[in-house]
Amino acid sequence: MRYTQEAAVDGEQFLKVETEDARLASRHATARQITPLLTEAALFMSARDTTWSIPASDLWFQVRLRSPNTSSTGFDAANTPFLSFFDGDQAMLARLRGQTDGSIEAVAEGDSQVVGATSFAMGDATIHWIDVKLSVGADIAIALHVDGVLHSSATAANTGARGKPALAVFANRDMHRYYNNTDWFYAHLAACDGVSTIGRRFARQTPGVVGTHDQWAGTLAALGDGNIVTRMTSDAAGQRQSATLAGPAGPAGAAIAGLHLKAIAQAGTSGPGSLAGSLRLGGVDHDAAALAVAVDKPETAIFSWDQNPGTGAAWSETALPDEIGVLSAP
Repeated sequence: MRYTQEAAVDGEQFLKVETEDARLASRHATARQITPLLTEAALFMSARDTTWSIPASDLWFQVRLRSPNTSSTGFDAANTPFLSFFDGDQAMLARLRGQTDGSIEAVAEGDSQVVGATSFAMGDATIHWIDVKLSVGADIAIALHVDGVLHSSATAANTGARGKPALAVFANRDMHRYYNNTDWFYAHLAACDGVSTIGRRFARQTPGVVGTHDQWAGTLAALGDGNIVTRMTSDAAGQRQSATLAGPAGPAGAAIAGLHLKAIAQAGTSGPGSLAGSLRLGGVDHDAAALAVAVDKPETAIFSWDQNPGTGAAWSETALPDEIGVLSAP
């Protein structure tokens, strides 16, 4: 068994996912860290390679946007794609598109194209939390929220049975390929299944120093370096490895909706084939149910606790785990 790991606390008021990475949070749904692919022309995120799971319910998608500090903020032509969503067959589902006045509108792409009115325009050097709700079923419905306020929505019939969202593309070439230097960013990208991202934040922590248990071979540094080649290994079921946590704890006073431990693991051709995440609270290890992991390639395993397993109460800042860990299992 080989693995790398990280842990995350989800605050109701503080959500954070990739570019700075994240702790994945949701009480009743799955959130996934997004690993984007950036090219000269666009930023791509997909449900392939475990970046996010195909949602069973509505997709909620969040990004924090800092617009450029020059006129490159705008769109040089009408109806310029800004953020587009596709299903697994590359059929377009919906998009946000820009106009030359800087406004951004929601567009549903079903049996016909339906364009929603908008009350949002992107200015120079401004920072916004953008939350998109995308529902795909008999209809395709998209809603654009900016800083918690609904600004645009559109719904189109979907008798053609286009599928759930599997790919998101930021394709604003005017911003990505501007001919002069300018500052802008996308950050805190998040995808949640059936759970609103509005007002939700993630804080990510990684292993700090070796904790109570140190039964796996290798160095702890391999678990937090983001490199799947560097690993720790376990050659027998029942071995534990634990660590303290390092990194931002999230905003003070925020309600914590859940704690999630993410490991990237691969089973060997012999020895243990499953992995259990573990939290250590008050000197007691609380293990999640073990998950089988693949032999042929590393894969992501996420273990979630909506409540404190030691008390059964909601999480609080004063009762977070002392350590996180993993347990190898048959």
